[in-house]
Amino acid sequence: MIKAVIFDYGNVISVPQTGDYTREMEKRSGVPASVFKTVYDEERFDFDRGVINGATMYSRLLTQHGYYTQAADLRLLHRLARLDMQSWRPYNKEVSDWGLSLQKQGFKLGILSNMPIEFLDNYKTEIPLFTAADYACFSCNEHLIKPEPAIYRKVLEGLEVHPDEAVFFDDIQENIDAAVQIGIHGFLWKSLDQGRKDWQAAIELG
Repeated sequence: MIKAVIFDYGNVISVPQTGDYTREMEKRSGVPASVFKTVYDEERFDFDRGVINGATMYSRLLTQHGYYTQAADLRLLHRLARLDMQSWRPYNKEVSDWGLSLQKQGFKLGILSNMPIEFLDNYKTEIPLFTAADYACFSCNEHLIKPEPAIYRKVLEGLEVHPDEAVFFDDIQENIDAAVQIGIHGFLWKSLDQGRKDWQAAIELG
């Protein structure tokens, strides 16, 4: 029997990320936007894990691409990190309202997100599902990241549910596969309409 719903944040609760913020980074730094778009491939996991801060992440990225002057400009690095965090701030109210409605129906509400501390410090209290969650598990606090199995077990423990009692939505297939591997009902997030259908299917099976 399903007892809990667990949401990822990025591109699920949040408004889909377009990457437009990298154009502003290009204007401020003189570094091509295409360089900033690679940060998720090269440096993001350490940031999400809470091992480094945003300025260090961008310093590493710029150094790797040969932009040594910009990589040494601490003021610029903090500004770049701030732009990055701001780009993730807008959330989808319809998704948020749906999650809250499930909680009102008696289902436990969980959050499981690869999330840097700098986002939480600035915006945690502004995201309704974060403040309403019965348990929110953020990678920066646990020093774990999806798709590592331990972080899924952490959110299950926090919600006090078994894997087969939880439904998890994420926009990355690798993260869904890891959830399914330990017995969670995992669904790749494509849209709110599809999420509702997947939820209903899980309820009927559970």
